[in-house]
Amino acid sequence: MQQLSKLVICLIAGFALGFGAEGIVNIGFQKMRTAAFLGEAVAQIRHLDDEALAFQAVHGRFPRDAAEMATAGLWKPSDPPVERLRGGAQWVTAFDGEGGFVYASATGKVYLNVDLKNDKLRSADAAQVRQGGIVPDGTY
Repeated sequence: MQQLSKLVICLIAGFALGFGAEGIVNIGFQKMRTAAFLGEAVAQIRHLDDEALAFQAVHGRFPRDAAEMATAGLWKPSDPPVERLRGGAQWVTAFDGEGGFVYASATGKVYLNVDLKNDKLRSADAAQVRQGGIVPDGTY
């Protein structure tokens, strides 16, 4: 009987350790996935910023909105930029965190419209979000 209780205790401890390890591994995978999507988004934002600067060089001002960017050929309406963190392709003028992009026409700057506060980020990615102009100031 004593052997049976030891076996039950070992099984319960093994289950608890396995369950805990699975949680740690899942968090690691979430951080890696988010890092990959964030890297894509940063590259996309930089490209869109460069396009807005090119527009300014030609026209002497930044595009008024995303529609003017599309009309100028900076991106195709049939294939709009999509951020993969939330899967959004919409353009907004004020941050709401629902996905897509925020375009500040006064500065010509494009930001992610993604609330990253609850996402699992590596410390380097969190620092990049805080310092890199990826999301509007004060939103992370």
